[in-house]
Amino acid sequence: MFHINPLVPELYCSNFNESITFYTDVLGFSMAQQRGDDRHAYLAFQGAQIMIASWERDGTWEPAPLEKPYGRGINFQFLVNNVREIYDAVMSAGLNPFVDIYTKSYWRTDRMDERTEFAVLDPDGYLLRFSQIISQRPID
Repeated sequence: MFHINPLVPELYCSNFNESITFYTDVLGFSMAQQRGDDRHAYLAFQGAQIMIASWERDGTWEPAPLEKPYGRGINFQFLVNNVREIYDAVMSAGLNPFVDIYTKSYWRTDRMDERTEFAVLDPDGYLLRFSQIISQRPID
């Protein structure tokens, strides 16, 4: 049985099939739920979930007109097991990262995390950041 997380961002997409291919074939997300030919799907990736939906203006959920890039003002961080594997898949697909892979320390409330991460834009301009914790140390 599919369990829906308490928070699941729903990302509008201009081309549903292109987005499904990007998320599943390039990044490795799995299709968690889709009803028939409905252009709406739940996608899962290492415990995270997002929804993608073909955008059709009907006035229900749009606080303002939608213009590309759709993802302005937000980035979605995915903590992953192997960031290099995802980065290599993006590069193999001929895509350019928005932020190339790098390693940086982040302060957390109880420790410092050293993370390797990169970011890529999906076909509609949503910024996806993939981050792997490679070490942790106490705060000095």
